[in-house]
Amino acid sequence: MKLLTAIFLFGAFILVESSHRQNHFGNPCYLCECFVEYTDRDQALASIPYKIALNGYDTTEDQCLATCLRDENCKAAVYAFIGGRDVFACELYDQVNTREPIYTPHSNLYIKRVTKCPKPNSHLLPIELIDGDEKILERKRKYLRLQQKFNPFHHGRK
Repeated sequence: MKLLTAIFLFGAFILVESSHRQNHFGNPCYLCECFVEYTDRDQALASIPYKIALNGYDTTEDQCLATCLRDENCKAAVYAFIGGRDVFACELYDQVNTREPIYTPHSNLYIKRVTKCPKPNSHLLPIELIDGDEKILERKRKYLRLQQKFNPFHHGRK
């Protein structure tokens, strides 16, 4: 009986610990209140990020936003489900263009608020960043081409 109780308690402990890990899907966004959020939107086509996450696969939304909050040059961040080898993307922008956002499914554009964020973010691990490049433009062009194609499942959409 003691063995079953010990196994049950150990299993419950492992379940609770695994549910509190930082991940992409299960946890709600902690730092989203510190940003103005545009869902399913990306920066304009001409915008190139000045920094991107080296390993987007291991980057969570909160880590991306915390990195933007810590960087004085960052004015906006894009966190996106892009598929492919990287799966996720975290892009930091030093300029914001809200006049021409691109409709991009599974992408969120976060613009840093002027007021200081009251939430602590020191518990979020920093991510390794590299300089932005032209490959981001290819992803944006792909979504623009898809928008031009006829989709029979979008009835009533122009």
